[in-house]
Parts: sequence; structure tokens; C-alpha cells
Amino acid sequence: MNTLKRLNRLLTAVLFFQLALIIPAPAGQAGRETLDRLAAAGGLDKYPDANALVVEDRREVTFQADGTFLDRRYELVKVLTETGKNSYGEAGFDYSRQYDAVRIEFARVIKPDGSAVEVPAEMIKDVTHPALAQMNIYDANVRIQMVTFQNLEVGDAIEYAVVDSCFLAPCEGEYDIIDLFQGSDPLLHKRLEINGPDSKPLHHLVKDGKVDFSTAKKNGRTSYVWETHDVPRIVAEPSMPSYLSFAPRLLASTWDSWNQMSKWWYDMTLQYRNQNDSLKAAVAGVTKGMTTDEEKIKAVYHFVAQKIRYMGLGTGKKAGFEPKPATETLSTRYGVCRDVAILMCSMLDDLGIKCYPVLTRATQLVDTEIPTIGFNHAIVALPDGKGGYRYSDPTVENFPELLFTGEGDASMLVCTPDGETIQTSAHSPAGDNMGTISATSRIDESGRLVSEATINTRGIYDVAFRSFVKRYPPQELNNIWQQVVTGVHPGARLLGFSTSDPEDLYTPFGLRFSYEVEDYAIQAGKYLLIKSPISTNSFELILQSFLSAAGLPERQYPLDLGVTLGSSQQENLVLPAGYKVKSLPETVDLESGGLSYKMEYGASAPTESKRGLDVRYEKKFLIDSKELDTQSYLELKKILRSSSRSGRGEIILQKDE
Repeated sequence: MNTLKRLNRLLTAVLFFQLALIIPAPAGQAGRETLDRLAAAGGLDKYPDANALVVEDRREVTFQADGTFLDRRYELVKVLTETGKNSYGEAGFDYSRQYDAVRIEFARVIKPDGSAVEVPAEMIKDVTHPALAQMNIYDANVRIQMVTFQNLEVGDAIEYAVVDSCFLAPCEGEYDIIDLFQGSDPLLHKRLEINGPDSKPLHHLVKDGKVDFSTAKKNGRTSYVWETHDVPRIVAEPSMPSYLSFAPRLLASTWDSWNQMSKWWYDMTLQYRNQNDSLKAAVAGVTKGMTTDEEKIKAVYHFVAQKIRYMGLGTGKKAGFEPKPATETLSTRYGVCRDVAILMCSMLDDLGIKCYPVLTRATQLVDTEIPTIGFNHAIVALPDGKGGYRYSDPTVENFPELLFTGEGDASMLVCTPDGETIQTSAHSPAGDNMGTISATSRIDESGRLVSEATINTRGIYDVAFRSFVKRYPPQELNNIWQQVVTGVHPGARLLGFSTSDPEDLYTPFGLRFSYEVEDYAIQAGKYLLIKSPISTNSFELILQSFLSAAGLPERQYPLDLGVTLGSSQQENLVLPAGYKVKSLPETVDLESGGLSYKMEYGASAPTESKRGLDVRYEKKFLIDSKELDTQSYLELKKILRSSSRSGRGEIILQKDE
């Protein structure tokens, strides 16, 4: 009997200790251990560049052989600045009612004096996912638990525990996770434990960092533990890549191969590739009169991209994997990426054209060493007749080609009956994302400039300008472009502006405009000073927009442009008679890795039929990589400095004696 009593007391003590890890101290006062951790963590004196300190991040996952799991997370964060206060004033935990449920075990604010203010029930809300709410679309399954830490102040701390209970695995019998071990705030301690059955061993790998690791086996199960201390913060930089591409991270999975995952999603989606009379009628309508498969593929692609509203919520564990039936997506005329991809597949099925759904991560690569469901987008693959695939993204509304050029060099998992391994889409060179700006500009004896210019587009330039023109009515477009031409000179006046048809996706998009500037040329005694209007980069809106993130003198992390880019500028300046060239800006010719820049001026002498000079300006700038590493970024800065100098350069003409 005494033995049983001692055993009961021991079990009670063990249970109490385990529960203490996640159950808060009595309302009104934080526990001594918690207060000691907060005091030992320090503040701005120790971390002068931090906005908050993640004092404790503990996560315990228990998964079963069927893929279901229980994921408990505890976090203790100390707020140091107003920025930190704004960052941690709310916490969101998303989930899908199809697969899991989220429960907030407790959430509270700890004041510097040790008092604890529990978050009231009305400050914990279960709401529609913001991505859907912004588009006025309701999906009962995609939810988020929002916790608002009311009256949070600098110097306070937040403490919470949340449990995510998965009752239906996205893929029965499989579990996987990607978890980061570094973030935007200093991480003083993180511990992740995953416990699973020995029948489902966990394949795992930590990339781009070192994390302590241990395992223990007991009762037919294995615990895998990763732990780290005192990890510095990631200092944010403009247009930096996702943390998932460079921060220390755990990849862990029971999946044995990408082929297994490929086959799984093909089998899951196959039942939704259905047809009815309405779908067949739609296919017949959009392909009427067409004889080749290529014509029909493009027609179906453009129909789906333009007529089916893309909701923008991606594929993933919390967004769900099962698409709607293709006939339903066609009927409602909206869907997320997987719905849209399956609709395109179903329409091509009706035409007898072979195709497959694809899991991808939009514009980025996936870590390939361990199969994990690290995807956020779904598109379509078509066999290329050479043993490979070409791709189509029917979620991109205003793009003339099957695949948006930003999706070159991206990870693609084509989902087929027999399974495929993960592969990378073809490189999209800078020439595929090119803007070509051409102008003929005339300056008369009074110094008045009249210029006629065109912008021809490919790739990102095409979709950007096409979308821009579709967004505004004609008069507003004229007003906007009037502002653009004042970049050449404050006194510039728009004379005309027109574009090709933005709805015609079979014709490259272009703009044509003209403008004038009185007294553009500057008379300085016997000299005439002129700047090439195109060289001001006033019309190079796309490249300049992407490069606006290149303000830092150097970077710790790569510059993520998302696309390759190219810009070509040419201008022919017809100048008044009676002048000769005194000087032209020097030629610049730079090339390094995937970067190339060339700018040059040239002049042609007067002839019997043409009394004045012609000065030619040409510039070509190519960035042939979607992401520039830190060394390539320094080369880019060198090019931008040269471009800035050449943009300030002037043509100096001297009056004939």
C-alpha cells in the first residue's frame, strides 16, 4: 500500500512538472521562473539593436502512424521598443477546419512589476483568413485564431501557449515539418521535440546553421530533439529572400521520396478533374475553329486566366490541398490556385491533351534534400515531347505566354500516376523580361524639343504595363503619363499617348507617346548644352522600381529581384544646323557574372540632304539572375554609379565659326 501511495505521489509530481511547462501561474502574478528568465534576458543595454527578445520558444510535437499530430507551442517574448510592441501586439495562428483545430491554452501580458494580465476571451477571435476577407470571399475552412495583447507597452512581455490538433492528415500516414531556428529578433532559447512511432522514422536535416541534436527511444517511439541558444537576429534588408532560403532551418519528414509525394497529389486531385455539359460547351467555344493542340492550349489557358477570378490563397497545409471540382470552379468563376489549375487540366482533358497538376513555390526554390510539403502554389505541366515538361500558370491574368517569366528557375513537382522527382523550371534570361524604349527627338533653333517615343515590352514589362493600362480610364492614363514626361523636364507637355490593345494577349504590348519642351536646350555663349531625354531614365519605370531596393552600400543577404530583367534604350537626337560636337559623355562598358551594362553616344556629321547633326544615344542593361548574392550586389552598385554619372552627362555642341 505504501509503495502504491509513493507511486501515486511520484506520478502526481511528474504530471505536475509536465503541466507546469504550459500552464500559467495563478491569475494576477507571473511565476518566479518566468520572471527570472525575463530578468536574466536583459534589455537594450545588452541588445541595443533589438526590438524584442524571444526569451523562450518551446515546441513539442507528437505525431501518430496515420499522420495526425498534436503540436504544442509555448513562447515568452520581451518587448523592448515601439516597433517590438507593434510586432507583438497581435499573434495569429492559422488552420484549416478540414485538417486541424487550434486552441489557445493561455495568453497574457506580464508587466515589469511581475503582474500578469490575462488576455480576455473577447480578445481571442476565430476569424476568416485575412487573405480571403480582403477579396470578399468566404471559405468556411480556412481560419485564423487572432490573439490581441491589449494594453501592451514597451518593457512588458507576452506569454502564451497554443495547441494545434491535427485530426486528419493531408496525406494519411505521413508527417513533415519545416521550422526556423533564427528570426527577426534575438532568440535566447529554442527547443523543438518531435515524437513519433518507430514504424514511421523521421528523415531530417538542419540546413545553413548548427543546432544541437539528440534522440531517445522508448516504448516503440523515438523522440528527436533540436535545441539552440543565443541566436542573433536577422536584420531586415530591402527585397531580401525568404528566411526559408538562408536561415538555419529544420527539414523533417516521414516521406520517403518526392515520387511518393507526386503520386499522392495526382491521386488526390484526379477525382476533381470532371466535366459536364457546361464545361464541354466552354471548351468548344474557346477553341472554335482551331486545328492545332498549341492553339487550343493557349486558348484554354487565356480563358481560365482571364475569366476565372484567382483568389490568391496558395496551396499548403493550412490552406488545404483538395481542389474544388473543376465544374464547380467554372460555375462560380473563382478559385484558389489548385482550383484554377485543376480546371485547366479538366478542360485540356476534354480536348484529349495530356497534362498534369504541379506543386511549386512561387518564384523560389524548395530545399530538395528532404521531401517536405514546402509548396505554396499550384500550376499545370504539359509534356514537351522530349521527355520533359513545359509549364503553364493560369492564375496570371494579363500574361501572353503560358508561364510567367518570374517562374523560371523555380522548383516544380509534376504530379503523375507513377510519380516524378522534383525538378527546376528552365532559366528565363533577361531578354525574356525586356523593355525597349526608343525615341526620335528633334531640337530646333529656338531650343524647343519635340520627341516621339515608343515602349515595347516582353515578360515582366508586358504584364506590368498591360495591367497598368487596364486599371485606369483613358483620361486618367493621360494625366498619369503627363506626370511621367515631367521627369524629363518640369515644363514638358504631353502631346499624345496611345497603347496597343491590353486585351489582345496574342500581340506584344506597347505604348506610344509624344511630348514637347520649350527652351529645352541651354544656350551658353557659343555652346549649346543638351541632355538626351531618354538618358534621364524617366521612362524606365519597371527596372527603376525593382532597383529601388538597391540603396544599401553593401548587403549581408542576397537581393531578391524575383525575375531577371533587361532594359534597352535608344534615342536619335536631331539637332539644329550650325553646330558641331564639342564633347559627348564617355562610353561605359561593364560586365560581371550575370550583369552587363553598356552606354554609348555617337554622332553623324551633316550631309547635303541633312544640314544638322544627329546624336545617337544607346544603353543596354541586363540582369540575368533573379537573385544577386552579396558580391554580385557590389558589382550592381558599381554599375548603378556609372549609370547615374552617365545620366547626368550632357552633350556639348559648339557653334560653327
